[in-house]
Amino acid sequence: MSVTTTGAKLLSEEALLGQRGIALIEDIVLQMKCRWSPGGPNETGIDGTIELYDQTTGAALSQFLLVQSKAVDREFPSDSGSGFDYHVSRRDLDYWRKTNVPVLLIVSRPSTAEAYWISVKRYFSEPGRRISGTIHFDKTRNRFSPTSFGDLLEDASSPDAGVHVGPLVKSERLVSNLLEIPALPEHVFVASTTFSRAKPIWGVLRHQKPRPGGCWIVKAQQLIGFHDFGERFWRDVCDQGTVERFAVSEWSDSSDQDRIADFQHLLRRSLEDKLFPNAKYRRDLDCYYWRPPPTGKPMKAPYLGLKRNSELSVFSAYTRKVKDRLLTTYRHLAFHGRFRRIEAKWFLEITPTYVFTWDGLMLDRFHSLRLSGIKRLEGNRAVVSQVAFWADYLRRRHDLFSIAMNPVVFGELATFGFGFGVDDDAWLKREEKLPGTNPTMELFDEM
Repeated sequence: MSVTTTGAKLLSEEALLGQRGIALIEDIVLQMKCRWSPGGPNETGIDGTIELYDQTTGAALSQFLLVQSKAVDREFPSDSGSGFDYHVSRRDLDYWRKTNVPVLLIVSRPSTAEAYWISVKRYFSEPGRRISGTIHFDKTRNRFSPTSFGDLLEDASSPDAGVHVGPLVKSERLVSNLLEIPALPEHVFVASTTFSRAKPIWGVLRHQKPRPGGCWIVKAQQLIGFHDFGERFWRDVCDQGTVERFAVSEWSDSSDQDRIADFQHLLRRSLEDKLFPNAKYRRDLDCYYWRPPPTGKPMKAPYLGLKRNSELSVFSAYTRKVKDRLLTTYRHLAFHGRFRRIEAKWFLEITPTYVFTWDGLMLDRFHSLRLSGIKRLEGNRAVVSQVAFWADYLRRRHDLFSIAMNPVVFGELATFGFGFGVDDDAWLKREEKLPGTNPTMELFDEM
């Protein structure tokens, strides 16, 4: 039934269609457990704003997206069944691309409850698309539905999204790769020696039983270390009448760069001593690597991870056939170690890596290529596991006897608490899926 009223204001079919499109968008946003705010009567190119909320806790995420709605009442333009094309005007496109907040274009057909979306800035980042002004919507990939939440969050928090409006409000505990040294030795000892290099000193000390510790260096015919050189172990390598004892703080807290360098050198020697005999330092790669076991067979070692007991492959062998010959490459677990002083505390910075050899000792000629390949394939979890392994290994390398020989004790990995963080599900979607089930073997097969 229609009633004709002369001179009355009319509500056009176009306005009704536009409002139905916006109502459809609002309904989908509410199903996401997020908030829709309409643009109001004076909007110029933006119909509303989506504010994202944590779907579990309901906490505001301080992430916003602007929305331009376009509704159709019949077929979508150039509809092929699986997708369609939609043309936008140069004027609208220029306006959307100037905003400092991500803009979504949502094309809908309210009569069938269909809605499809694209991120304007991301889609038109290619110059060719900006020239044509045509958008291709894939009806599967671009469907706007309650399951679009993760994609919207990714778009809102991407580095190129525009103005940053704050991180996700949540409690996060960050486990670093800094292994704390909770207590340093009390003293540094200095004594005169006739030796100028460490190697001949070890030639003398190796006959001592028990084996003396290795926390010492030779500099300008002086023996400097964490050991009391007045003890009988050292009588054949230094003048025990010249032994001096200093508080360790005179080295560890010094502002003199030479003394700090000497102290870091002592810590490195202590680290090498802790790693002996299973791992050792490689000067050519400036790293510490797991030595081949006596059996020469692949080896796994247990360790206490961040949450549970586990084990890690520390020495692996990969055999492949090349021109009727069987060639074996060995992979050694390794790490780069740097001692750093942070806020009056000393830490060992652990940076995991690998060493590839062809006989357990000599560097494989494709070492660099294999290393870069496996690092591309491994994710954050593998790196965390390796840091945890080395930290646990070094913590376990002391008892009452070993502390007497090596007074440097390693503690826990430094952790930091934050009141903000990232959405793990959204972040994991960014990581490229690894091909195959054994990426390491795939890497070797390619060589």
